[in-house]
Amino acid sequence: MKKIKTALIGLGRIGWDYHLPEITRHNGFCPIAVADTSKERLAEAMEAYSIPGYIDYLQMYEKEKPDLSVIASPTPFHLEHAVQAMERGIDVFLDKPIAVDLSETDELIKVMKKTGRKLMVYQPLRMAPEFMLLQEILKKGLIGRVYLIKSARTNYVRRSDWQAVKKYGGGALNNYGAHQIDQLICLANSPVKRVNCTLQKVASFGDADDVAKALIKTQSGIVLDLDINMAAAEKLAPWIVYGNRGSITLREDGGKEFFHLRYFNEDEPGKLSLQAGLAANQRSYDNSDDILWHEEKIPMPIAKPDGFYDKCYEYYALDKEPFVHISETREVMRIIDECRKDAERH
Repeated sequence: MKKIKTALIGLGRIGWDYHLPEITRHNGFCPIAVADTSKERLAEAMEAYSIPGYIDYLQMYEKEKPDLSVIASPTPFHLEHAVQAMERGIDVFLDKPIAVDLSETDELIKVMKKTGRKLMVYQPLRMAPEFMLLQEILKKGLIGRVYLIKSARTNYVRRSDWQAVKKYGGGALNNYGAHQIDQLICLANSPVKRVNCTLQKVASFGDADDVAKALIKTQSGIVLDLDINMAAAEKLAPWIVYGNRGSITLREDGGKEFFHLRYFNEDEPGKLSLQAGLAANQRSYDNSDDILWHEEKIPMPIAKPDGFYDKCYEYYALDKEPFVHISETREVMRIIDECRKDAERH
């Protein structure tokens, strides 16, 4: 098996808790060095993983000469760290969001094309059990033509770290929206033609948004309803999908999640028909139907390791197509950019 010499920048939450353990676990990756501005975190990594640590990431690039740089630094540093890697002939795997905004994203893509290096962004929720199960359910077509998909992330969190600060690229839209928008456009599988959005700062200690509401219209007519509310005392259902013959809702009972389906079959439409005249039949407001509703409860599968580094290995070592194509990442950032522009107009 080909070994990819891998260096990691950033020993914060995602770098320490996910990327470094995954790099070490996977037989196809060989961790050769880490970089961080914290001497304490470097010492911790050097002791735990027996690899060299660098305060200066450029020194790490020059001395260790990695094949791949995994970048888990805060978002404002993604552009610099990735450009410096690609210009030195190093491939890049970036944590999400790819950059602070669309202009930085386009600069990264420009450098990627100029240098011929590989670039992919970590979008772990594409491998989330509920998302993959929802994809499988939708393929069955039980609820008919889908016209609205709602994704909601709700909690009450008075955020006080860098993710709450605008100048660091913080805010709920960048942080959570990068996940949810990616999922929504994957499910819709249709180009986005219009975006309406409102952003608010409610409970956060910083100045960045912690409430984001967006309606995203696709060319196929599907409306993508995005709710991110980190100032919500009551939670919303994480997923609701509406079709012309039913709905799919993610629910929880006793700590266990499941999808609830309610639908009628195409050959069981009920007996109501349009009354073309203005005189209501028997002056009645009763429009009750005799639709035969079917209901199903589909339990969530047991969660497994996400396997994202398997997809990374296929791309970086075996030259297969990227699991997350850079054009898809750019579209996520374009939609985020449109959300911000629309929010500023109101």
